[in-house]
Amino acid sequence: MVLRNILLVAVLWACLPTTPAWGWGEEAHRLISGYAVDLTRGSLGEFLRLHRQRIVDLSIDADQRRNHSQTEGPNHYIDLEYYGNPPGSEIPFSRQEAVAQYGEDNMAKWGVLPWNMIDVALALRDAMGAGEWDQVVVLAADLGHYVADSHQPLHTTANYNGQLSGNKGVHSMFETFMVNRYINQFHRPIPPLPVIGGNGMPDSIFIWLVDSFREVERILVGDTWAREGLNSQTEALLAQGDQADPKAIPKSYLERLYLQTGLIAWRRMSKATVRLTALWLWAWNEAGQPLPPR
Repeated sequence: MVLRNILLVAVLWACLPTTPAWGWGEEAHRLISGYAVDLTRGSLGEFLRLHRQRIVDLSIDADQRRNHSQTEGPNHYIDLEYYGNPPGSEIPFSRQEAVAQYGEDNMAKWGVLPWNMIDVALALRDAMGAGEWDQVVVLAADLGHYVADSHQPLHTTANYNGQLSGNKGVHSMFETFMVNRYINQFHRPIPPLPVIGGNGMPDSIFIWLVDSFREVERILVGDTWAREGLNSQTEALLAQGDQADPKAIPKSYLERLYLQTGLIAWRRMSKATVRLTALWLWAWNEAGQPLPPR
C-alpha cells in the first residue's frame, strides 16, 4: 500500500504543469477576443463573427499548451529590464538579432513574447493569403491570446509576481482574482482603432510592450497599499497565487486592490481589444484583402 501511494504521488507530480498558468484569467481572454471580433468591420468581420464562439473558446488554448510544452511558456512574457535601460530601449525587432546579441538560453528565461506575436501575425497573414480559413480561425485566436498577454503589465517585467518587492502573489491577484470579481464592469471598447501599416507591425508591438511596462510600478504600489494590515497567514495565502482558495482571499483586500488598480486593468484590456482588431485587419490588408468564405 505504501509503494502504491508513492507511485500515485509520483504520477500526480509528473502531471502537474511545469509552468504556472499565468495570463489574464480565462474570462478576460474570452472577453477580449470576443469584443475584438465584434469590432472588426468588412468581410473579414463577417467571417470572424461566423466563428466568434470558436475564436472565443480557442483564446485560452495557448495557456493550456503551457502545461504540456517546455517551449511554450516564454511565448507569453518578456522581462524588459534585461533589454536596456530604460527597460526595452535596446530590444532588437529581429529575433535573429536578439539571439545573436543575448543568446537563446537567456531569451528562453527572459521571454520571447514580441517575436512570437510577430511570427503569429505573419502566419495569420500567410494563411489568409493562401485561403486556409480554418487555420485563420486558429491563428486569430492564438494572436488574441498573445496580444492580451502583452497588455498585462506583469508579463513585461522580471518582477512578474512581486517576488522582488514584497508583493508575492500579485500576478494572479491582479489579473485573475480581482478581474474575475469585477469582470461585469468591463465593457466593450469603443473605436477608433489604431492604424498599423506595412513594416509598422513590429514597431507597434514593441511600443505596446513598453506601454504595458509603465504600469508595473502602479500595480505594485496599489497591491502594497491593499495589503496593509494583513496578517502573516493571509500574506502566505496571497503568495500562493493561482493556487490560492478564492473563497479564502479577503474581500477587503480585493476591494482595495481594485480601487487602486481596477482602471489599469480595464484600460489595458480595452487597448488589447482594439489593437487585436487592428492586427487582424493588418494581416488581412497585407494578404490583399482576400474574400473569406461565407
